[in-house]
Amino acid sequence: MHASDTESVELASYRLWDMAAVWYESWRRSRGQNAPPAVWFEFTRAFLAHYLPAEIRRARVDEFLLLRQNNMSIREYSLKFNSLARYAQAIVAEMEDRVHRFVTGLGPHLIKACMTASLQDGMDIARIQGYAQNLEELQRQAKQDPDRGRHKQARSAGYSGDYQGGYRPHYSKRPASSVVSVPSHFQGQRYDRSIYSRLGQRSRAPATSYRRETNQARPPLPRYDQCGKGHSG
Repeated sequence: MHASDTESVELASYRLWDMAAVWYESWRRSRGQNAPPAVWFEFTRAFLAHYLPAEIRRARVDEFLLLRQNNMSIREYSLKFNSLARYAQAIVAEMEDRVHRFVTGLGPHLIKACMTASLQDGMDIARIQGYAQNLEELQRQAKQDPDRGRHKQARSAGYSGDYQGGYRPHYSKRPASSVVSVPSHFQGQRYDRSIYSRLGQRSRAPATSYRRETNQARPPLPRYDQCGKGHSG
């Protein structure tokens, strides 16, 4: 905002609230009525001395130097790294130092690839953090591929339900059975379960056997003296 040292103090004071606003009014009065307007360096030194003492800042620096990824995700590790790096500006003043510090704290599954990537020209902390997060996501998906492959194989083989490693036979889907056609000589008769059951079995038997059984069940035709053959009509 191109604010001067005194204007910066006024802008910051409008952002304070609750106990911080009470502290600022107390601090401003403690400077005396005829004191010149406070400058930014004077304000920040008093503010940090009250809310972030030197011993706490040193503890934050030590925590930053010992920071490792361990069981954290890359996102969690990056957020904590950026938060603690504010207290160690002298240690990571250069971008190369900041990137190197971040990479050395990574887990063994990422450090080798990220160390190679950090040697590229123009690499900054945002790019190396994004690269590490993408690499972690790819490794996570690679671990899940075998499971997804087994599920896909089970679905393609026609298995139903969740795949649990056991064998399940493949049952092919059959179309809905159609209504069995009834020969004309059975039409009009009372429904008999045994008749329709036998008809269903005959429909799956060979054609010659079906015709033989049908002829046996059919009543004999009248024999005519003129031709000596049995027929109707």
